[in-house]
Formats: sequence, structure tokens, C-alpha cells
Amino acid sequence: MFNLNSFKSSKVLFSFNGIVLIVLAQLLLGGPDTISSTPRKPVSLKATVPVARLRAPGLEDTLSFSIVGDLMVGSSYPSTYYLPPYDSGTILQAALGVMQQTDLRLGNLESCVSDSAPVFKSCGTSQCFAFRTPVKFAQWYKDAGFDYLNLANNHSFDFGLKGVNNTLDWLQANNIRTSGTPQHPTDSITVRNTRIGFVSFAPHSNCLNLNNDTIVRAYIEDLKTRFDLVVVFFHGGAEGASKMTTPKKKEIFFGQDRGNVRHFARLCVDAGADMVIGSGPHVVRGMEVYKEKLIAYSLGNFSTYHQFNLKYPLNIAPLLQVTITKEGKLLDNKVFSFKQEGEGVPKPDSAMTAYKTIRSLSVKDFGFTGVNAGTL
Repeated sequence: MFNLNSFKSSKVLFSFNGIVLIVLAQLLLGGPDTISSTPRKPVSLKATVPVARLRAPGLEDTLSFSIVGDLMVGSSYPSTYYLPPYDSGTILQAALGVMQQTDLRLGNLESCVSDSAPVFKSCGTSQCFAFRTPVKFAQWYKDAGFDYLNLANNHSFDFGLKGVNNTLDWLQANNIRTSGTPQHPTDSITVRNTRIGFVSFAPHSNCLNLNNDTIVRAYIEDLKTRFDLVVVFFHGGAEGASKMTTPKKKEIFFGQDRGNVRHFARLCVDAGADMVIGSGPHVVRGMEVYKEKLIAYSLGNFSTYHQFNLKYPLNIAPLLQVTITKEGKLLDNKVFSFKQEGEGVPKPDSAMTAYKTIRSLSVKDFGFTGVNAGTL
């Protein structure tokens, strides 16, 4: 049985040194075969991001977030054919204006960032869905102002430990926070004197285990003692066009336990999370407010270039803006509607499909009628 107190007392769980990472990774993943033997230097836990946002009177004690789902702006594997034209500029261009309206920008990084890591994922004779974004293309995330990119997902380990370490090095060099791997389980950022802790979970290799309630609770409870707010990301649930409804049970996908995401998300809030953001099904799912805290069960695909199925409804690409108090209470939400066009470029959707779909699913699955529309 995992015992957080015993780990705290011996300074194991949250001391960032090589021995700790090995012990913790073995505990979470069940063996040394997916462990880095090189200790990592974490991003500073108390770095402050300067924010210069126009703020309406009375909103000084709030924080605002722009949040998107899966991001994979191009892959050089198995061929550079799968990369977008670089000289035409960032494929995130259409969303930049909306994203810059908020204090922070968050998303799920559905690839490693590396120019050279060899493929680790075993694909057999079928098409290999392994994603490796070159550094110069990953710069588009930095240019868009992303402050946090989640790594707890089923593609962060496509190129093994070299891919993970290359990605962590790039994120650190660009001052982008991350969480969810044994090499870098948690992170934080401070905005206008509010300290925000991040942790993320997934049922995949080299990730903090979404299906282990004890692990989930321990991380969140510990972060809650050290930070003002706790934001949780997860990558869970079955995939595909037919998986837009959030079931009240465990989801099995190709024999893998993808979690009971309702149970998981509410457990996170019960443990102290102030916002829970999901991805994984590649389609949008509904949202709910549980104990005054927002849970978004899936934000689908936002910018996933060339190798993703982008037939409707997998091309629905919401950008969720959330405003919460500095105590974590939800004040407002807006769903801005984009859709992926061509090979995977998010463009404004005048039909507001993302908003209408998420609102309908929120009412149907959770009885939540408070999903609001953002205007592009």
C-alpha cells in the first residue's frame, strides 16, 4: 500500500534527485524498464510569469485560463511528409487572439519534441501512430504563449526515454510547465501572487497512474498543502466518434483499462483539485460543476496535423476559457468554436459546433446547463 506520510518523512516523494525518481517510477510503473537513470533538474517551482492583461473592475481577485485539448502540430516520423509547410507560419494563428485574452494558456502535448529520438513504440505491420515534433515546429507552442503542456498521455513515450527527456529539456528551456511523468510528476506557476500547482494522470506507460486512487489522492492532497490552487489534467476514456457520451463506468479500449473518468475526476475534486481538464477520446465530451469546481471531461482535438482522423465529429476543436476565483470557485466559462480544416489547422467555426455540442452533452450527461458561448 502506498503511504504518502512515510515517503514525506524520508523526503522521497517530492525531493527531486536521481534516487527519488527511480524509486517513485518503480512504484508507479512496476519496473525499471521505463525509468531514466539520469536525474532531471525540475523547472523552478516558484517562478513568476509576468502578466499584463486588461482586467475589468472587480475581477482583480480572479484568474483566467485558455485551455485546449490535443496538440500535435506536425511529426517528422516516419517522414517529413507529415509536417506542415513551415514558411507559411504557425498553424495556430487563428486562435492566438482568443488565447491572449487570459492569464494562462494550457493544453495537452500529444507528441514528443525532438529532432533525433529513435522510435520506441512497437507498431507491428500496421500504420505507426508515433509522433515526433521537430524543435522548430514546437516553437509555435512557445509563440502562442502556452504556459503549461500536459505530458501524461499515450504519445509522450512514443520515442522512449530519449524522447521524454528531449521534450522535458525543450519545455524547461522555453519556460513551459508540465507534469505527469515520473521524471517530472508535478510543476507550478505563480500568477499575481497566486500559486498554482499542476499534476496530471493517464493509464499509459511512463505516466502517473490514473487508475490508482491512492496515488491520485496523495499527489493532489500534497499539492493542496503547498499551493493556493491545484489544476489536474488527465488523458483517459475510450476513443472515437462514438465515445462522446461520458459513461458511468470503467472504459476498456482495445483491451486497456482507460479508467472510470467520472469517478477519477470527482475523486480529484474531493482531494482538493480546483479544476479538472480531460482529453483522450479525440472527441469532445460534456462538462459539469462539482462542488463549485469545473470538470471538462474531454476537449477533443485542437490542432492535430495530418496523421489524425479529422472526420466529423473528430474535427471539433473547442477553446475553453475559464475564470475562477483565487479560491478555485468557478465564475465563468466560454466555449469558443473552432474546427480543424484540411490536414489539421484550427479555424473559426461560425456554426459554433463546439459550443453547441459540449452544451448538449453537458445537459444530457450531467444536467449542467451553464455552458456559455464565446464569440469569435
